[in-house]
Amino acid sequence: MFFNSTVILFYSNMLFGVMLSLSSNNWVMLWVGLEVSMMSFIPLMTSNLVISSESAMKYFIIQSMSSSIFILGVVFMLMGVNINYEMIIVLSMCMKMGVSPFHSWVLSMVEGMNYMMMFNMFTTMKIVPMMVMINMNLNLNLIIMLTLIIGSVFGLNQNSIRSLLAYSSIFNMGFMIYSMKNFSLWIMYFMLYSINLFMLIKILNLNNINYLNQLLINKVELKSKLSIWILMLSSGGMPPMMGFMGKLIVIELSLNFNDWIITVVMVMTSLLTMFYYNRVCFTIMSISSLITKWKINNSSWLSINIMIINLLAMPFIILLKYLN
Repeated sequence: MFFNSTVILFYSNMLFGVMLSLSSNNWVMLWVGLEVSMMSFIPLMTSNLVISSESAMKYFIIQSMSSSIFILGVVFMLMGVNINYEMIIVLSMCMKMGVSPFHSWVLSMVEGMNYMMMFNMFTTMKIVPMMVMINMNLNLNLIIMLTLIIGSVFGLNQNSIRSLLAYSSIFNMGFMIYSMKNFSLWIMYFMLYSINLFMLIKILNLNNINYLNQLLINKVELKSKLSIWILMLSSGGMPPMMGFMGKLIVIELSLNFNDWIITVVMVMTSLLTMFYYNRVCFTIMSISSLITKWKINNSSWLSINIMIINLLAMPFIILLKYLN
């Protein structure tokens, strides 16, 4: 995608829609902000590829359906109908974000998107739905457990990087939804996930890597592979990476609320996620038809910064936790 005035316009409108929803004091303006951001995001997805137009159409249909359900829940609330309107609103937000069991559309879309649009869909476009869910006093433990299990189990046999990132996003949504019980922890976890995802997507985009086997057969520099390895381990929650601290704090929060079942599911699914990330990473680093030695003659600023951020972020996260 070329960075021209049209792209700047749609990006600005997308961010304006998010800010409009966050600053609104009524349901109508919140809905308007959601629609503005959605209608600005769709043109950014499109390209000359047929699969890209197909993904944009799928996104439009799903978001329109979820917005209709959201409006229905708001109407029930304003009319005082004796129905659980909070559940209707929460389910519509889950559909917008691609949370299980409404995750299938995400997997069919990501193959037709570029990496930066995936980053925006996994982060920016989820801010408003999560803020809506924070204000709903509902027990979402069943949705959280289903999201964690789907995101960890179905990511085991993926070869496409985009599908792997999609399942990783679904898995992390389980932690993010649970962290909504403490707003400051939700902000921290969301920021950690966004930073880690941005660095991973940036280095994948620079090396034009779309499938895992490209890391074996293409001439990808070892320092780039090492950076991808570190970021994947951080996404899986390997200590002492910054992704580990975010998951640890959410698990500690679940222990404080005595949600033992959620805690066990979080730990087991995190181990499963860590398993397939490790399997991929060791394969990447140990087997290569073109680069078989571990000698690194020089390092780029990107790989060095990625290592420093991941290894030194934990003390600052611990400090922020106890400053709350």
